[in-house]
Amino acid sequence: MMKLPALLTAALVLLAGSGLAVAQEKDKSFKLGVVNLRICFDKDKYERVKEIDADLQKLADDYAKKIQEIEKKMVQLKEQIEGLPAESKLRADKILQMRRLEADLKFEKEYGKAQYLDFYSDKKIEIYNEIRRVVALIAQEQKFDLILRVESPTLSDQQDPENVTQRINNRVVLYSHESVDITSLVLERLNAEYKKAKAAGEKKDGK
Repeated sequence: MMKLPALLTAALVLLAGSGLAVAQEKDKSFKLGVVNLRICFDKDKYERVKEIDADLQKLADDYAKKIQEIEKKMVQLKEQIEGLPAESKLRADKILQMRRLEADLKFEKEYGKAQYLDFYSDKKIEIYNEIRRVVALIAQEQKFDLILRVESPTLSDQQDPENVTQRINNRVVLYSHESVDITSLVLERLNAEYKKAKAAGEKKDGK
């Protein structure tokens, strides 16, 4: 019987092992999951979103209150100006005050809107990053190979045609079975973490 050289024997063993690994890899089923981001951002589903929504409402209320206060002062000042003679020095002073109030009103409108939008954008990004982190954790724990975003686009005849087209084009998944939807798992983890963090914060503050 002819003996194979040691080098050739080793090569054959490596090839056989490699073939087995490839076969095992092929046998491994591809695990896919989907997450509905719209539901994750729903304030009735995720407690943190509800709290942020309340903060946004407070910001909007404070902004509206400041605007109303300035406008009220302007109305009162206008009545005072109209009741003074044209040559009155006091009238000139009141007109100057009116110009300042007009400048304050313009500033508050621009600043208030920018402040609101900045807060909204920052919190939206924070929540999105939290969702991504939790999705990654679940994917690693349950051996998912790929997690896709899935939600139906909101379509309406009243919407701008270009907007509708964009929403359709942004659709990632056209169909998925409910068995691959991990949205509820993501929300469960998000709410549990938020509840734990909130309790720790209240304990630290001595509440």
